[in-house]
Amino acid sequence: MKFQISLRLLSLLFLGLLACLGFGQSKFFASVRPDATVVVKTHQMGTNLVEITYQGSSYPEPAIEQMLVRLGAALGNEPRNLVTTVEENVVKATFAVQGLVTESDSRLNLSALAIAMAFGDHPIKSFSVFFEGITPDKSTPKKWFAPNDAWMMEGVSMASPKGLDYRVKVNTANPNEIYMPDSKSAPIVSGKPDSTEHPNYFILGGIFVGAIAVGLLVYSALLRPRQKGR
Repeated sequence: MKFQISLRLLSLLFLGLLACLGFGQSKFFASVRPDATVVVKTHQMGTNLVEITYQGSSYPEPAIEQMLVRLGAALGNEPRNLVTTVEENVVKATFAVQGLVTESDSRLNLSALAIAMAFGDHPIKSFSVFFEGITPDKSTPKKWFAPNDAWMMEGVSMASPKGLDYRVKVNTANPNEIYMPDSKSAPIVSGKPDSTEHPNYFILGGIFVGAIAVGLLVYSALLRPRQKGR
């Protein structure tokens, strides 16, 4: 009985390590340290509800208002219902807008967010964006490194909470360099080779050790003499 429980636990651990490897993050994704986090929820009527959390309680409200002006210009419609609050050591801004998520083709307007966030008097050059409840399809942007690394973004699919989690880093001082190619025919990928991606050797080592442990338990079970029936 103890052997069966141990074998089951090791098997679950082994499968969990395989899952971690399959959904591992790239070197770029792990390197981005967000100065702000953006959460986008889509209302059933199509409106995008946005919450931005700025690290540090000193981020000024006029800078948030300027950010909304840039976002509205990039999306072609004006954000509305802005509410700002200060909680502990962070500033939060919530508002509604159209056009960050296009439900018909799962298109996500990350370039508009980059233009809004990364310029002005108080730019946020590194940030995360979580699109809640979005399931990726063939038109969903996966990764884009613009020429000369003017700006870079990459996303991973999350199971709990369900959605897409992106890391964005802007290096350029020219907002005209913030763009993405059309992704309707295929996911956007990097404009350069995937040299930034490396295997996670801790996970590989864990899988190797787990596989050996499971194998030894199975082998010992086969060698153990069976009790004869009475």
